[in-house]
Amino acid sequence: MGLNAALKVPGTAERPRDDGQALVGSRCGECGAASFPARAVCHRCGTAAPAEHTFAATGVLLTYTTVHVPRPGLPAPYTLGQVALDDGPMVFGQVRTDGTEPVAGMTVRVRIGGADETPRYWFEPERFAG
Repeated sequence: MGLNAALKVPGTAERPRDDGQALVGSRCGECGAASFPARAVCHRCGTAAPAEHTFAATGVLLTYTTVHVPRPGLPAPYTLGQVALDDGPMVFGQVRTDGTEPVAGMTVRVRIGGADETPRYWFEPERFAG
């Protein structure tokens, strides 16, 4: 019997990653640690089955890099960034702008694409995420 079965939680692939508007992960009821994607066991204190949590749709871009190697569905170059969600964990994802260079410290908003879209989610600067 695997850990997920013993804890009666869905496997990683079956846990929701978003609700169509924001990212969904987990938050521990004991220590408050937030995780994306959701975890079966808290990474900070080891509590079993942290609660599912929908995070704020905004955050701050901490750092970013431009990638020059294409991936399926992502022609190069594209930008990847590390975002600290306003009430959650740090998340990595694509950063899309209007052609301007991203700036560390700027406010960004998560965007959720269609079920078959690559990538499924990305971040845009708040100033034009409307």
